[in-house]
Amino acid sequence: MTNNSLQINLPEDIEIFQKAIEEYCKAWSNSDGVPNWEYIFSVYANNKGLIFFDAVTPHSFANPEEMKAAYPPVANMSLTPHDDLQVYRRGDLVWTTVTQTIKAKTPDDREMKMLQRQTAIWEERDKRWVMLHEHLSAPSSLQP
Repeated sequence: MTNNSLQINLPEDIEIFQKAIEEYCKAWSNSDGVPNWEYIFSVYANNKGLIFFDAVTPHSFANPEEMKAAYPPVANMSLTPHDDLQVYRRGDLVWTTVTQTIKAKTPDDREMKMLQRQTAIWEERDKRWVMLHEHLSAPSSLQP
C-alpha cells in the first residue's frame, strides 16, 4: 500500500491482523510448557535491523533467541486476545493494540490470570507481515 496517510481500522487490516494475532496467541498457548517456537520465530523480524522486545516483563530482548533462552516453562498456559483490536496503518507499517488474557499454572499448581495490552509494530516484507517491536502495557494485572 503506497498511501502514507494514517488509516485506522480498515476492514482488510482488521481481518489480516485479527488472524495474525490469534495465530500468535495460539503459538504461545500450550499444555506442556513449550510454546511453538518455530512459529513464534517466524512472526518476528529477526536479525533484520534494530529490533527491541520487552514482551516478558521485566526482560528485554534483542531477538527471539534471547526471548527463548529466558522463557521459563509455564504449564497449561493460554493466551487469548480480546475483541478490541485496533489497527493503525501508514504505508507498509502497521501498529496494533489488543488486550489479552494470560492464564497459567505455577510449578506449585496455583492458577494465575493476567490481563495485558499488547502493542505491536508490524512491517510488510516480501508480502508477509512481521513484528518489528512489541511491548506490554496497561491495563496490566496479575491475579492469583
